[in-house]
Amino acid sequence: MKTRTKRMLLLSLCVALLAVCSVFAFAATDTEYKVVDHVVYQLIPANGKEVAHYDIVSFFDNEKAAHTTTKIIIPSEIDGIPVTTIDARNIPSPDLYFDSVVKMIVLPDTITEIGKHAFVNLRNLSNIEIPASVTSLGYAAFSYCNSLKEITIPEKVQVIGFSCFGHCENLQNVNILGNGLKTIAKAAFSNCTNLTTIHFPSSLTFIGRQAFFRTGLKTVRIPGRCVLQDNAFTSATGLKKVVFESRTDDNADFIGAAAFHGCKSLKKVYLPKEAAEYRIAATTFEDCKKLKAVYRTTYLIEIGYHAFNNCESLTAFTVPAGITRIDKTAFDGCTGLKKLRVLATDSAFLKPQKTNAKFLNTLPDTCKVYVKTAAMKRAVAAAGCTGKVIVKADLK
Repeated sequence: MKTRTKRMLLLSLCVALLAVCSVFAFAATDTEYKVVDHVVYQLIPANGKEVAHYDIVSFFDNEKAAHTTTKIIIPSEIDGIPVTTIDARNIPSPDLYFDSVVKMIVLPDTITEIGKHAFVNLRNLSNIEIPASVTSLGYAAFSYCNSLKEITIPEKVQVIGFSCFGHCENLQNVNILGNGLKTIAKAAFSNCTNLTTIHFPSSLTFIGRQAFFRTGLKTVRIPGRCVLQDNAFTSATGLKKVVFESRTDDNADFIGAAAFHGCKSLKKVYLPKEAAEYRIAATTFEDCKKLKAVYRTTYLIEIGYHAFNNCESLTAFTVPAGITRIDKTAFDGCTGLKKLRVLATDSAFLKPQKTNAKFLNTLPDTCKVYVKTAAMKRAVAAAGCTGKVIVKADLK
């Protein structure tokens, strides 16, 4: 009985020790894991597609290392096998990163992939250079790296992953090299409140939902093939100017709903100078209270629900000749609107089925509507315009 009791006590002690040590425990097999200078590597065996390589799964093998290491240098190889990836999806305890004091990490040029949670929560990390060999940046790879102020994206990187730099509150500048980047995924730079500068390469084709939510960007230029998903720049309250470059595709829905909603400092928007027909979606510029002017509306065919709602500083707008639909609420709250130029000579877009009602009666009484023909003047008046309608044949 005593022997059995001792065995039970020993077993209980072992379980307790395992629970305590699980924070730092990795598989004991040497062929799977190796620890070098407290960095934990996993050996990925060769298969039909790639040769054997090491994957970094944790920058610390214990709590003491996390609390004392300020600089980490990653070797290009271990025992002749290259170190090529960083992927902390199996990190034993995120708290190790959250409480770490590491400020600098040096990566070799053998690294090709920075994967999921690679540097997440390294809040003191301020110095890191992404090697030119890297092709992708994964899910939340640098999320909550609050000490990062500047980062350079190499030319080979095609994808900046979901929430990759999310909540990097002190990140100020993003330098994108070359012309290789294609995708900035959902929330990639969300809540980077001090981010003021980024230049998009012409290769960029996709900016995901809330990719730049609550950033401090001042000016953005949208490349000619780039599609903005819903809320792409929502609440970027420092944004003052948006320029859409001439379109090189025929996507009519390249501006997602609420893409610039709540950009309270936005003053000027330049739509594409050359483009196929396109739409401004619902709530795209809603609550952009300082928006004064929207230029180059030539190829615009539809304006959606609340597209310019509460743009109280907007003083003039040009309705292009090819317009087919304007939602009844498109200009709600545009109390400063003084001039509406209507270049269209076909009044079909004023019919209720095209507007869901009469958007003209939402304009302030002081707004003057300029049209090109007497027939359009009559149509505008019949559609509910309460302001003055002026015929100007040479209207441009």
